[in-house]
Amino acid sequence: MESNQSDPAKWFFSDILNGNERVVSFSNVVINREKDTTAGVLSALNFTRVAFDLEQSSPLLSAIIGSLHTENTIKKSLAICQGWSHGLHMEVEDIYRVPLFEKSLKRVSTKYGRSTPDWLTTMLEDLKIANSSAAILLTRCPEVVACLRLCNIAGPDVFVIFNPRPTSGQQQEASLTFNTSLAQTVQRLCSILPEEKHDPAPGVSNWRTLPLGNCYGHIFVPRATSHDARALEDSLIVSSLAALELRVELSELQREHRTLTAQNQLLENSVIELVEELQEENIKAGRVLSYKPIVETTSQDTGSVTWSTNPYPKLASPSIGKTPWRAVGDSPRSRRLTTAREIDTDLKLSCHFSTGKTPWRAIGDWTTSRRIVTDLEFARRLQATFDVEDTELHDQMDQLLRTAQRQYHCGICLDDFPEDDAVLIESCGHVICRDCVRGHVCSKIDERRFPVLCPVCMADHTNPNPGTISGLLVELLGISEEQYKTWEEMEMAQFSVLV
Repeated sequence: MESNQSDPAKWFFSDILNGNERVVSFSNVVINREKDTTAGVLSALNFTRVAFDLEQSSPLLSAIIGSLHTENTIKKSLAICQGWSHGLHMEVEDIYRVPLFEKSLKRVSTKYGRSTPDWLTTMLEDLKIANSSAAILLTRCPEVVACLRLCNIAGPDVFVIFNPRPTSGQQQEASLTFNTSLAQTVQRLCSILPEEKHDPAPGVSNWRTLPLGNCYGHIFVPRATSHDARALEDSLIVSSLAALELRVELSELQREHRTLTAQNQLLENSVIELVEELQEENIKAGRVLSYKPIVETTSQDTGSVTWSTNPYPKLASPSIGKTPWRAVGDSPRSRRLTTAREIDTDLKLSCHFSTGKTPWRAIGDWTTSRRIVTDLEFARRLQATFDVEDTELHDQMDQLLRTAQRQYHCGICLDDFPEDDAVLIESCGHVICRDCVRGHVCSKIDERRFPVLCPVCMADHTNPNPGTISGLLVELLGISEEQYKTWEEMEMAQFSVLV
């Protein structure tokens, strides 16, 4: 500002009315960019409220503008952000419902779109529809800008842009921009809110669901307020009721929290009891599985039911290809004695069950015998199921073993390879992996040594007739053309005669 003018405020106002854009910056009076968008919305709404209060208290637009661009007004507008220490994001509609703003401002409409010059021009033209001064609050994370249109009866309306926080790359200072030109105001807003081309990452909250180039525009107009004691008392009552409602909601939430905590504790206790019952049932099932069941087998000679001493013969069988364990350790004499004992016991029990008279000494009371019969039936069903599964597994394993490729052990590199990689040296019968034979042959060709002996036979110094590698085998090894030409030369050299 020019210090040599007699009245700087009037000169400042007249310069704005002449169509010049004036930007006033306030060093070290700014919202930290690390704070959330809520702090910017609070400061912008508070600045709008202060500006409309100044308009109601003074009819002269020059006096209003003179008071707006003072550092005291900016500090007063940003003072509300000092008490906001939460990182929780709140929508503009929720912040507006605070009695401080709802009593002094009236929200007219809300629009959103990309921050293009056309869209911003449309939003500023909407401000002229109101019969009084109006303001638009533009929000796009993390930027928050307030643009006011102050009515001027004697001249053009004045646009005031309040930027509480600097954009990235600017100095750390809040700024006010005064202008009477709508086009220049739009250009200034485009520099503060440049149009973005990228979309945000998925999973963000509702206020970030739109592309980053989009922003919300909330239009406000002033309400008629009174600053007498009665109005202040009414405002205090409304604020107290709002705080009381919040306390009631907090109490209900705390009560619900205690109820849910008690329910969770009951559910945890129920889970513990169910786990204990499950463990008991598992123990009972283990006892049933360990019980020796009756296996019914039809004998062609006697036609009777025999008792098996091995409850799970196939489940405990050894690996495939070996002798089943039914035949391991069972001599003919022991099998005959066991079969006779089983037939004798089965005949006695069959007689008792058919007559319905069970000896007290042999089985016990009727309840015990009934429980035993039930357990045996259950065990027989389990054994039948296990036998079917075991047979299927044996068949599958046999099929896999028939189709699986055998492995062989290379005596040179001491590694195991599939049978297809084996190379048989016919002269000596040694089997070596293809890589070892190829490397051995290539090294001997480079050394011009012929014939090429079997590497296994070479390691055996006691072998008087080591095997040799034939030309047909060399062709199958896949050596290079130059090496094969050398091999042919060495083969022909053995038939050459010195003259």
